[in-house]
Order: sequence, then C-alpha cells, then structure tokens
Amino acid sequence: MKKTGHYASVFPFGNALLLVPFYWLAMLADKLPFLRIHDAYFIQHQGTTFAYSFFPMLGTNIYVLAAVILTYFAARRIAPNGAALLSVLALFFGTPLWYYSTIEPLNSHACGAFAVSLLLFLFVHWCTKHPEIPHQGAQLLWLAMGIVSGMATLVRWQLALFALPLGISLLWQKRIRLVLAFALGFVSLAWLVPYSWWQMFGSPWVVPAAEQNRAAFLVWPAYLRQILFSCEKGLFIWAPLTGVSSLGWFVLYSKNRTLSLALATMFMLQALINASVYDWWAGWGFGMRRMIELYPVFSLGLANLLSASFFRWPMRRLYQAGIYLLAAASVGFTVLLLLSHLNFINTVLDRPQGDTALQEIYHQLRQSSFRITWLVIKEHYGPWAWHQPGP
Repeated sequence: MKKTGHYASVFPFGNALLLVPFYWLAMLADKLPFLRIHDAYFIQHQGTTFAYSFFPMLGTNIYVLAAVILTYFAARRIAPNGAALLSVLALFFGTPLWYYSTIEPLNSHACGAFAVSLLLFLFVHWCTKHPEIPHQGAQLLWLAMGIVSGMATLVRWQLALFALPLGISLLWQKRIRLVLAFALGFVSLAWLVPYSWWQMFGSPWVVPAAEQNRAAFLVWPAYLRQILFSCEKGLFIWAPLTGVSSLGWFVLYSKNRTLSLALATMFMLQALINASVYDWWAGWGFGMRRMIELYPVFSLGLANLLSASFFRWPMRRLYQAGIYLLAAASVGFTVLLLLSHLNFINTVLDRPQGDTALQEIYHQLRQSSFRITWLVIKEHYGPWAWHQPGP
C-alpha cells in the first residue's frame, strides 16, 4: 500500500495460523524423495514443492472431519443419533463444503466451517445443559466460546457476526458476567484483525475489499435475492438442501427457543453481509461459497426436521418418508451439479469460470458424458493425478 509502505492483503490470516502445524510437517516431509513430485511444475505454480500442497490439504481435510464430528455431537443433543448422523453427512455432500474440502482445500472456508462448528458445539451444550452447569463452569464455557468466536474472525472477518446472537441471548437473560467472559475471549483474538488493517491500510476502520476496489462494498444488502435464489450461484439453487434444512429452525422453536432464534439469526446476518458486496457471486468457484460456514447451522436444522413428529401414525410415517426423499433428492442434485461443474470448467474453454447451474447440468447430460467427467477427474483431481504433468 502506498499509504503505509507495507504489503497488504484483503484476506484474514487465521486460515494460515490453523495450518501452521501442517506446514511444519511439510518442511520435514519435503526431504523425503518419494514426495518430490514434479518439482518444476509445483515451484512454477506455487513457488514451492509438492509437500507444501499435500500437508496443508491434509490439514484442511482434518479440520473438515472435525467440523462434521463436532456438528454430529451437537445435533445429537436435539435429535436422535440416526437423524443427527444423516443430517451432517447430507449437508456435507449437499453443500459446497465437499468441493472446498477436496477440489479447492486451501481456501479459508473449510477452516471457517470448523471454527463455527466448534462454536455451535459449545453453544448447544450450553442451551441444553446450562441449568446443570456450575457458575464458574459457565464462565469458563463462555470464555471458550468467545475465544473460538475470535478465532473464527481471524479466519474470515465476517464470521464475527456469529458472536452477535450469542451475546444478545446473554444480555436478554441479564447474564452480565457471562457477557463479560464471552467478550473477553472474543477480544483476546479478534483485536488482531483491526490491528493488521491498521498496519496494512493505515486505519483499523476499513473494509479491506473496499480498499482494494472502491466499488466492492455496499451499505445495504441489495443482492439478497441473488445470493439465495440466483441460478448463477444462489444458495438455495446450488444447494437446495439448505432451504429444506432452514425449516428445522422453526420446528426447533417449540423445544428450544434460544437455540432456534440464534440459528435463524446467524443465517440472516451472514445472508445480509454477503448480499452487501457488488461481487455477490464471489468470483470463480462452486456455489455460494461465502455461506459454507453455515454448515453446522443447516445441519442442526435438518436434524431437528428429520426427527420432528407433527402427526400421529400413519401420517407421521408419510411425513418422515417425504422429508427423507426430499433430502435425498436435494443431495443428488448437488452431487450431479458438482460433477457437471468439474466437467464444464475443464472442457468449455470460453467459460472456465463456470455458468448457471442449469446450463452446467444441461452440458453434462446433453452435450457431454460421465465418461468425460471421469477423465477430467482422473487427469486433474485426486491422488491419481499427482504424477500428471499438469495442464
């Protein structure tokens, strides 16, 4: 930046911090001969050798696995085991989280999903157990939630909004000491974000994307309809299971009002902030990637929806069958779309960034084939492609 004379980045650094142990492993493993794969190619594209791709990728996979496990244990507190397990697996394959833990694992969204999953795991524990938690234990729990919220903010600064409904719920209950513990934990890490902005941009009160591109941020969510319903990248179009899962928050209201309102508010805040940028589609990528961190929010909703019982037998059986079929169809659509996307971006030379969901599926089913999709995967994605010379 000319203003400060420092190098600047619009991206937070929390993702890099979480992956530090895996870069250390890469430093050690880089000395092993069998991991020296196409050195010239990897150095040309990333400035260093293969090990520095492999181990951070492995780290991302571990964080995503942890996110799924944490969300499962959180879902078990509000739903039976089967519904909890099905919900976390369905939302993994039925959202872009799958894509960003495999195809583009070095993006920050996977680590963001892990941080939010850990935060919600702790919050669900509080919501379902807090009458039994000792006073000092409650303070430590909320201090931990604050620290995790701060860590999430370091990964993606807009994830700080996940802390807002939690703090409001405490204020509503007039639990001032717990608010202070939560705030202390949050500030202990989150302060590093405005401090880094001050060092890079000359002020802690900036929107980094707006510093890079003055037209990058709006003051109001003008693109709310697009981020939810656009065929180009809309959340409910590219990952329809998220729309189904959101119904579970309303069902949960009668059982746990605090948790229900917190989940719905988290979704609303993320939708509003992501609808307030001009590049609402988030550039190249698969689906509404800026909403991936809501994975545990949707999983808890789906778990509750799958286990809800509105009717008596046999209507209850019909309801459950309908929800299971709808969830399966939604996952199937997103999996088909992911395969179509990989085919499209690698074979349609004039549209390497992709197209609308329907256009990519049309290309897959009518203009291409699954044999070509398999060849694309074989040449570009997965361990079998590591020894390929690259595009």
